Order: sequence, then structure tokens, then C-alpha cells
Amino acid sequence: MLSLFKKRKKHKAKEHDPTRYASVKRMAAWFLGRQRHCADMMQRKSERLSPTGKLVLLSLFCLSASSMSIYLVATSLSRKTNKVISVPAIKTPAYTARTGDENTRSPVLISRQEFLRIERFRRYMDSLSRNVSGRLVYDSIVKRRPGLMDSLALIEHMYQSQTKSYNYGTKNTND
Repeated sequence: MLSLFKKRKKHKAKEHDPTRYASVKRMAAWFLGRQRHCADMMQRKSERLSPTGKLVLLSLFCLSASSMSIYLVATSLSRKTNKVISVPAIKTPAYTARTGDENTRSPVLISRQEFLRIERFRRYMDSLSRNVSGRLVYDSIVKRRPGLMDSLALIEHMYQSQTKSYNYGTKNTND
């Protein structure tokens, strides 16, 4: 019992960065200003009342507050069944793990028809590189477009990986 009234040691307040709490100070000042405004308005309204009117308002306030308190206590004691507050489990939505980029991408990057055209061109370039007369044409094409053969290999790899991969549980159809 004596420990309740014992003086506790005061901890020294740590120094805080003044810019860190600037927004909190502005918000607190705004709330205090609103409180002051409401208090001034109620003061002006109550100054117009006579002493008897003030006494009637005070009596009505006390009567309503006490009757509400008595009602709450009486209903809590008189009920035979206790209402148990249950906390339901939180259900996470199915799409919480997705970033939203899925909707911007097309499920099929390279269609089958485009891939067949690219394959025909690749076979044509391979046949040119095997002939002595076609080797000159092949060299001129590769010289004008230096990354062409690398791009063809990359597109072929992309097409093969898209046909084998699954896009969020559904297999891509490329026909």
C-alpha cells in the first residue's frame, strides 16, 4: 500500500531532434486551437443564460449522465448470459502476394506464328552460311545487323521458356 504513494525517480528526458516532431507539434497546436474555439463559443452561449437557466442545464446534464450510468450497470448485472467477444480469424485476400505487374504483361509474349517465321529466317540464314556463294550474303547481313543472330537465339529461348512455364498456376496456350 505504501508503494503506491512512493515517489519515483524521474528519468531525464532525452534530447529530441526538433525537426522530427514538427508535424506533431503543428497537429497539437491545431487541436488546441479548435478546443479553445469551442470553449470560447460555449462561454459566450452560457453568459447569456440566467443563473436559474445554468442550474437547470447542469441538473439536466447530471441527471442524463447518471441515468445512463445506472442503465449500463443494471443491464450488465441483470443479463444471465455472458456475451463473449470472439475474434474471427483474419482472411487474407488471394491476391496479396502479387505486385500488380502481372496485369500489364501479356501472357503470350511470342505467338506461334511469329516464332515459325523467325525459325524459317534462322534456317535461311543457316543455309546461307553453309554455301560458299551464300556466305557473302550471310556476311553482309550480319555486318549490317551485328546482333541479329544473338537476337534470334534469345527469341527462340524466350519462346521455349514461355511454352514450358506456368503463369500463376495456368499454363500458357500458344496456338
